Amino acid sequence: MVYFPVLLFCTAGLFMALLQERYRMLATVGIMAGAYIIAAVAASLLGGKFEGPVISIHGPALAGTLILLAASVFVHQNNILQQLFVALLSMANLSFLMLFLPLLLGAMPFGVAGAPGGVISVLATLLFFLLMGLCLYRPMERFGQRGPSLFLCGMTVLSLILYLLCIGKLDMVFGLESPGRRLFLAALVYCALIFCFRSIYQAGRWQSQAARQESREKMIALQSADYLDILAAVRQVRAAHKNGEYALDTVAQLLRDGQEGEVPDYIASYKRTALGNPILGRYNENPYLNAVIATKAAFAAQNRIDFECNAAAMEVPVRTAELCIMTDELLTRAANDAAAWEGPRRLRFTAIPGEDTLRLEVVFTGELPKREKFSIKGRQFRDLLNWLFDDPAPEETELKGLDNSAEIVLSYSGSLTVSEAEDGVIIRAALRF
Repeated sequence: MVYFPVLLFCTAGLFMALLQERYRMLATVGIMAGAYIIAAVAASLLGGKFEGPVISIHGPALAGTLILLAASVFVHQNNILQQLFVALLSMANLSFLMLFLPLLLGAMPFGVAGAPGGVISVLATLLFFLLMGLCLYRPMERFGQRGPSLFLCGMTVLSLILYLLCIGKLDMVFGLESPGRRLFLAALVYCALIFCFRSIYQAGRWQSQAARQESREKMIALQSADYLDILAAVRQVRAAHKNGEYALDTVAQLLRDGQEGEVPDYIASYKRTALGNPILGRYNENPYLNAVIATKAAFAAQNRIDFECNAAAMEVPVRTAELCIMTDELLTRAANDAAAWEGPRRLRFTAIPGEDTLRLEVVFTGELPKREKFSIKGRQFRDLLNWLFDDPAPEETELKGLDNSAEIVLSYSGSLTVSEAEDGVIIRAALRF
């Protein structure tokens, strides 16, 4: 047994889930709710106007579906073929349920007369429409902005064939002699329909991912200047140390010229300059990694950030380039956030090598961005579905600015976490090898 209010409610939900609305969510829900009420009343009034076991149910249901289709034309921006497909799919679902529910109720090990049968029928109707929505949500979302296509024409015709098959109009064509065989063939047609949609969707998704990968490679090429900055930092540190060698040459020249009295003053002046320059510090034995840390220490000094580093030894089987990129991203994220903090600013970088692990920790003063709570105000129904099913963009998560580090950590089966600590924010990156 199928109840018109439940059936039309599921049909309205299918329209809203598979199609893209023009207006905000409250307006869309309001219009479709009004259309649903009108459709339910019309179906109830037409319930006794048709004679016959099939037309008495399908006639009122078709009238209600047409009312919802008319409302959908004004509410949704999909082309008319896509909306017609959803309407035919809803009618095919009705015919399939009319075929499936009697067999389901007959297979129950308990009596289904009265309320139990009604409850089972309602639950089966809701679950079946929900299953169809989940299977077709992504494909319809991806191709919702496109115009009519030959593929969608074929799927619409397939939905019509499915409808006629379930009501028994094609029994002679396929040689079907029992409802069980008809149900089995209808299930195969449903599987074929979903398979076609999902195959096209996956193909389009693969092309999109390939395009994004190509775009990412181009962006990496454009951002190669960032990696050249690491090499520039190495040269800058080397130049600073070379200045120290020049200072020794200057002292030697002063001694040769007999100006011994000026040597102590010159050495004291150079020491004061060297102590005030963080870029001359020794933070790591690796000159490239030391240069990266030194430049971030200089940035911290310019922004009045108390910088501490405990990463002198880091003998691990990780490529220097990967260590430099990770350290640069971690310290850049921490230094930028700490520089924006009002109050005492601190940044502590620690490298903890182990037998088969390497853990990098950055603790800095700051706070994690507060996630904006989802509100229906000014939103569309599609936004609600995306909020339910989609992952947030990397720019909106705690891993902002750590994309390359996340990929490196993943390649070493490690972990990358950002969390709040008592004295600020802590970023932990763990590599396993």
